Amino acid sequence: MTTTMSAKGLRGLSKSLGAKSLARGNHLRRRCVHLQAQGSKKATTSGQQVGAPMFEEVDKAFGAVKDWNGDLSEFRMETELTKLVSAEDMAAKRKEFEGLLEQYSYRFQPGDRVVGLVLSVGKRGAMVEIGAKLPAFCPAYEVSVKNSTNVRALLKPGVEREFEVIPSRRGGETLLVSARIVESELAWKRVMQLYEKNTVVDVTIRQVSRGGALVEIENLQGFVPKSHLGMDLEKARENVGQTLVAKFLEADADTNRLVLSHRLANVQSNVKDLEVGSVIKGKVVAVKDYGAFVDLGLEFNALLHVSQISYNRLFNVDQVLSVGDEIKAMVLSYDANRGRVSLSTKKLEMEPGDMLRNPAKVFENAEKMASQFRERVAAAEAVARASAAESKPKKDTAEPAKAE
Repeated sequence: MTTTMSAKGLRGLSKSLGAKSLARGNHLRRRCVHLQAQGSKKATTSGQQVGAPMFEEVDKAFGAVKDWNGDLSEFRMETELTKLVSAEDMAAKRKEFEGLLEQYSYRFQPGDRVVGLVLSVGKRGAMVEIGAKLPAFCPAYEVSVKNSTNVRALLKPGVEREFEVIPSRRGGETLLVSARIVESELAWKRVMQLYEKNTVVDVTIRQVSRGGALVEIENLQGFVPKSHLGMDLEKARENVGQTLVAKFLEADADTNRLVLSHRLANVQSNVKDLEVGSVIKGKVVAVKDYGAFVDLGLEFNALLHVSQISYNRLFNVDQVLSVGDEIKAMVLSYDANRGRVSLSTKKLEMEPGDMLRNPAKVFENAEKMASQFRERVAAAEAVARASAAESKPKKDTAEPAKAE
């Protein structure tokens, strides 16, 4: 039984035929490389050229090497396989080999998840060993979900990690793989967990446009609309690179849509502080004859009524407050259901008229005066409870007279 095969096919067969055959095949390959390096134009046993004695053992086992010019890519050899194994053994080996091919299929399809070993990293991407015929290639834009062009900082040779096979836009046997898709899926899982729990999260401002701000969370890109920034665009630009708190408005992994609100996160934070007698910061957004509206970062504005600005009589609110002023005020009442908050600055005055003469002094001592106010309220409530308890009729504990 005579056949013709390539050097690659010979090596594969040698492996299946045992260690002895493999050693002979390797010896032949090394000798061929040696002859090629020395510029041998022809390597044959029949012509008795240089190196021919080295092939005598090979000739006995594999047959003669005929008309080979030393180029490994053109290596062909006729061999008498029956000298190695019997026909029955050959049939058994072939069947075993076909079974192994069926068991260990290397037909990768787009979407398959594989564990790969990073072999090398360059500017254009990384070569990854995934067990295919050839190493796979991970392009630079598929290396990571992180917004970075430094491929070498994201992947290191020798690192073993998960990749996903992606479609190739060009022909060839080299597969394309992506680490970005794997990272993105994990990041979205974490984000969706936070979204379902309605959690306040930290985001980093990356860019500000006329419509709002692009932010980053879990290495994913999100968007905060202008109306939900809680600050003007100029101030937002000054905060590029800074971290803000935010709440989720929308989160959809399928459309890669992530919308957040910094203003609502402030609402949640400020609502905790909206207790009667607490001091809160805000910005005046409107001035009317009857008072001023103050933005506390809530979905509704609070009212500082003209009667609550100062103990001294005030005729025009704009004499004291202007749009854009940042103030401190004490919460008088808070109705979450109706969305109403009433504020007072006169309760924070150390002397009547301080808000008219020196508002900064009032704001500086706001916490101190609010604390005193709460103490007075607590004392008054304690007195009221004591009076109520004393005014209740006492139960008659005397035993009723027995009728004779």
